Amino acid sequence: MEIIRILNLLSDKTRLKILRLLGEGEKSVSKIVKSSKLTQPTISHHLKKLEEAGLIIKRRYKKWVLYSANLDSLRLFIKKLGLELDL
Repeated sequence: MEIIRILNLLSDKTRLKILRLLGEGEKSVSKIVKSSKLTQPTISHHLKKLEEAGLIIKRRYKKWVLYSANLDSLRLFIKKLGLELDL
């Protein structure tokens, strides 16, 4: 996990909002779209970036794809950021 890459990803307010929503619990793309008032392709684009960075997890359930925050990865990022900043 590269700190600069993650910080760049999280500098986007839409991604932060998605991550906050997923921190509340697992959600489908349609629920995220309703909460954000953005289009499905836009949300999917941001979800893909967050997933590639390991910040979220997706799983299939029947016909749905559900997303959740990867809390272990987020904790590791915060720990590494603290070490980098010498906190």
